[in-house]
Amino acid sequence: MQKKKAFREIPQLESDTALAPHSLHHYISSQDASTCFSTLPTETPLAISFNGVSHAVMMTTPQDIDDFIYGFSLTERIINDCSEIHEISLDQEKDAIIADVQLANRANARLTQAKRHLAGRTGCGICGAESLSQAIPDLSPMNGEKPLDDDKILALRETLRQWQSLGHISGAIHAAMLIDHQGEILLCREDIGRHNAVDKALGAAMRNRVLQPTHTLLVTSRCSIELVQKAVMAGVSSLITLGTPTSLAVNAAIAANLNLVHLPRQDAPRFYNRLTT
Repeated sequence: MQKKKAFREIPQLESDTALAPHSLHHYISSQDASTCFSTLPTETPLAISFNGVSHAVMMTTPQDIDDFIYGFSLTERIINDCSEIHEISLDQEKDAIIADVQLANRANARLTQAKRHLAGRTGCGICGAESLSQAIPDLSPMNGEKPLDDDKILALRETLRQWQSLGHISGAIHAAMLIDHQGEILLCREDIGRHNAVDKALGAAMRNRVLQPTHTLLVTSRCSIELVQKAVMAGVSSLITLGTPTSLAVNAAIAANLNLVHLPRQDAPRFYNRLTT
C-alpha cells in the first residue's frame, strides 16, 4: 500500500540534513564475545534562541528541525500562527544544532511576558516550568467533533507502520501522525522524544496549512497530560495513543472536549472521552 500524499510538503532547510538521524555503533556480544554492529538513533542537543535570547535546549533527533521549531513555538504559546515566525537560521556546532528564530514583535512581546525558561528533556514535557499554572494551564474547551468510527481507527494499525521510516531502522523512535476525517494519514514525523514528534507533526501541518479541527493526532506512545495540551493547542478534535493515558490526561481531555482514545495492540479501541455530537 502506498502512502497517500494529499499535498506537497514544504521542504526542510538545507542545514537540517547536516546530522544523520542514525549512526552505526559496535558492541560486544555476551554470547560469544564477538564484535557486532547496531544502528542507533541519534540524540542531538538543539539550542533554541528567540530574537537572540536563549530559550531552551531540547534533546532531539536531528531531522525536520524547522517543523519542530514551528510546532514547539505553537504548543509553548509563543506563536499563534506561522506568520509570527519571520526566519529560522540553523547552524551546527560539533554535534549540536543552534537555532536562531526571529519572531514578530507581537510574538516576542508574548514570550517576554511568559518568562518561561526550560531545560528540555526527552521524557518530560514540563520540566523547567516556573509555576504550577505554567505546568498545567487552563485549557479553553473546544467546540468538539465526533471521533473517527471504530473501523477507521482499527484500520490505522495496518497503515501506521509504513510511515515510520526512522523507527524501522533502529527502533527507539516515537512517531506522531496527522489523520484526516476519513481516517487517512496525511503526514508523519518521528523523534526520540514523543513530545518532540508531536511538535514536529504539528509544525509540519502548520507550515503546509493543512491543520483542521476535524483532524486526529495519533502518537505511538503512552498519553500524558502534555500530549493532551499539545493536541488542544493545535485545535484537533481527537488524540489517539498506542499506550495507556494517565488519569490527569483523561481529566484534561474531558474538560477540553477532546476525544481521547487508547488503541491497544490487539483489543478494541478504548474511549476515555468520546463526544457524540
